Amino acid sequence: MTATITPATRSATASSNGTKSAGKKSIGKKPTAGTARTRRSIRPAAQALLDPYPLWVPETPTLLELAVGVTSATAAALASPLLVGPLTKALSPLGVDPAKLEPTPEEMGDPGWFGPDSVAWRVHTEPAMLIAGIAAFTLQSLHPLAMAGVAEHSAFSEDFLGRTQRTADFVQCVVYGSSIEAAAICRTVRKVHDHVVGVAPDGRPYSANDPELLHWVHVAQYATIGAANRRFGVHPMSRSELDTYIGEVARVGTEIGVLDPPTDWKGLMEGIERHRPNLAIAQYASAGLAFLVRPPFLPDLAQPVWRALWHGAIACLPPSARDLLCLPTPTPQQLAATRVLLRILQAPGGTPPRLLAARKRLGISA
Repeated sequence: MTATITPATRSATASSNGTKSAGKKSIGKKPTAGTARTRRSIRPAAQALLDPYPLWVPETPTLLELAVGVTSATAAALASPLLVGPLTKALSPLGVDPAKLEPTPEEMGDPGWFGPDSVAWRVHTEPAMLIAGIAAFTLQSLHPLAMAGVAEHSAFSEDFLGRTQRTADFVQCVVYGSSIEAAAICRTVRKVHDHVVGVAPDGRPYSANDPELLHWVHVAQYATIGAANRRFGVHPMSRSELDTYIGEVARVGTEIGVLDPPTDWKGLMEGIERHRPNLAIAQYASAGLAFLVRPPFLPDLAQPVWRALWHGAIACLPPSARDLLCLPTPTPQQLAATRVLLRILQAPGGTPPRLLAARKRLGISA
């Protein structure tokens, strides 16, 4: 069953989020169907649902957000052993065993698909990638067929951390791995996708290798990485670097089976817009979002820390997705808490294992 988003709901949500407005909600007696008054009142709101959204470029932090973050940093640092410890322990399965990343002789000196001078190398080492992962799953879940494949073939609720680890390792491997590793993991993903087929609750068949679904997953993944880096990155991408990054990761899309992946930010957002008529809060998306709001695998003590991550993820969603989900825009105070938390988590997290392996492969000192 798919949730219905009415023009009135869209209008109210858009007004609160500072995005497009669909017009005022009608109050009073419902006009007779088919009258001129009905057509006049419905057409503007209905048209607003179909109108394309303006090009969204991810925001950088506001001055208020930065100021609040600085003033709260000391308090957050004092609280980190109490609050961050349980979260770090709960997320520990996300790590990769460095022993498994030792390069073979034939891989030595191979820069991989991107290399140390790429934008992708810098972006993927940021702690903001944690926010991007949460936002990516949230955005991807809005496509009923894509989410049906996840829910029916990955034991999502029972193996959330396992699935998250596999996704994160793929995203890091294609950037930091050797050319051999990157090509191999893409082949593995395609083989796994061969078996991800079925019929969604709405009766439509799906296949994980459907080029349209692959395109949606690709644009959603890298839209949220770009947004998270711009908002929370230690070294956020400039507007031109954002275009460069999307052009770099287009190769990943091609290797997975995406037809004509976007090569700049404008093209990526046009891809998001192209899929918008197919998005909905369907059965599996509703369950997945409830899971993300309060993950059952986290202890109660870690839930406030998770909420800071969740607020950051909301801020990294395109306005069209926030409107569909009826999510309010996080406050500067909430986003400041996200920023401080990421800085605290960065210290125990250290350098990503795949980046360490890449440096060793290329003979680069830390």
